Amino acid sequence: MQDYSTDNIADAAMMSNDPLLGSPERLVPPDKPKLTPEDVKEKTSGNYLFSFGFPGSGKTTFQWMMMNYLMNEGPFHPKIQVPDRANGPDWEGRGIINSWKNQWIEGRFPDSTPAGERNVREVMVHAHTTAGKKLAVDFSFLEASGELMHTVIPGYPEAGKSPELTPLLRAYLENPRLKFVVLLMLSPDIEENDQLFPSFVSYLDQNFRGLRDRMSLGVIVTKPRESLRRLRKFGASDGSKDFPEFDEKTLEAYVNRFCGETYQIWESWPYPKKTLLSSLYIGEIEMIEGEQRLVKPDFHHIGEIFFWVFEQFTGKRPGPTPWQRFTGRLDSK
Repeated sequence: MQDYSTDNIADAAMMSNDPLLGSPERLVPPDKPKLTPEDVKEKTSGNYLFSFGFPGSGKTTFQWMMMNYLMNEGPFHPKIQVPDRANGPDWEGRGIINSWKNQWIEGRFPDSTPAGERNVREVMVHAHTTAGKKLAVDFSFLEASGELMHTVIPGYPEAGKSPELTPLLRAYLENPRLKFVVLLMLSPDIEENDQLFPSFVSYLDQNFRGLRDRMSLGVIVTKPRESLRRLRKFGASDGSKDFPEFDEKTLEAYVNRFCGETYQIWESWPYPKKTLLSSLYIGEIEMIEGEQRLVKPDFHHIGEIFFWVFEQFTGKRPGPTPWQRFTGRLDSK
């Protein structure tokens, strides 16, 4: 039995196709994309959780695990919204959640998101607490391929090319009425993380001045046990290799060592209360019938991350009321 984190997605997802549920490609009609830049430009408000990283870095599985936590584990009751678009009601978000439900039960990882702007899908969620403080949040997240994110690296895919995002993703960032939580998914298997993330932040600063004022930044280290082995092998920036566990101190040393410029961006973010540095361990995986499956989910990290996201969007953190803290009681879900 092995433990894995979200950056096992790409390999695992290739083995998780279900002909009954269909693949993400089938969710988007070939002739009428449901989500267009015009739809985004017309939004008058919105909270957006944006997971950013290379293909296989953990974006889709993070969102898959987060929704499993909201719907089945944490003290929340979520409702998936069906927005009206120019081409009619957009059922893509509902379809994504439906396809994930059997995967949660069976521990089968989600399919990787196909490349291409027309395959970007938005999932809109309303969630209210079912225990502790009575709070609610409305937020959305995007299912978008990491292939669409490489283009913020100068010179990609060809020398001399300026950084750019697709018109649809750019439309979100251009809308001054939207608020963002951006999570940089740092996989220990990818050496180019510290090229992508600083290039992305530089692109934002250059093209969307003032965006930092409505943006929170999280750096998420996936596969913490493998990250710990890597830090012990190569050492921290000061040469030390004695790290007994992947605690907060070790996490910071790891990001500083292997993603130094990204660490500096995180450390110097102008709003410290709007930053997060976290590990993400999702549980144990076994090979079953030739397919990697999550056999023992671990929701500890995903819960902590979502509580922080909730607070960034609402200014309030879920948890027990003062009376419940005093009595040691908390309402059940």
